[in-house]
Amino acid sequence: MSAGKKLALIATGYALSVGVGLAAVAVNELMIPADIAQTSPGMVVFGDIILFMLVAGFFSLAPTWFLLKLTVEKAPRAVLATELLIAAIGPASWLAVTYLAGHPGSPSLPPQAALELLGLLIAFGAIPRMVLGPVLLVIEGATFLLARERVARALLAAAMLMDLIPLSMFALHLARATGY
Repeated sequence: MSAGKKLALIATGYALSVGVGLAAVAVNELMIPADIAQTSPGMVVFGDIILFMLVAGFFSLAPTWFLLKLTVEKAPRAVLATELLIAAIGPASWLAVTYLAGHPGSPSLPPQAALELLGLLIAFGAIPRMVLGPVLLVIEGATFLLARERVARALLAAAMLMDLIPLSMFALHLARATGY
């Protein structure tokens, strides 16, 4: 099968995963009581975004496997560089959100215009990256299995640690907060 046909099938798989994510959000919207949807619409929308990202991310793992297989064959350095860049954004996202959550009214924060820009960056960059951390961890693991070179595997192991450590610390924090 040619690379073009493979890419068309992969694109179809991604389109289906987006459709399944939208269907999950629609079902969730039907199940939310009207009084909750009226009193807290922002939280409902935020929950819908998280649900969409998790469901679409999960269902996009199959086309991602085939895309990874194709890119590791055709452009191994490009896929490795991309995954390392995305992995490096993970700890920076966790640190930015943690810092702003711990210092909401600190006078050492930048001016209001910079805070608004930082808020947009966190809302549309850092939080989605944090939510997709487990999905990216699976993608990095799949690439680790497909990679042949030792250096590439070592770099992918470091990328996996950059995702695994913040997720583990968050899980430990939740376990401590709930009394486990």
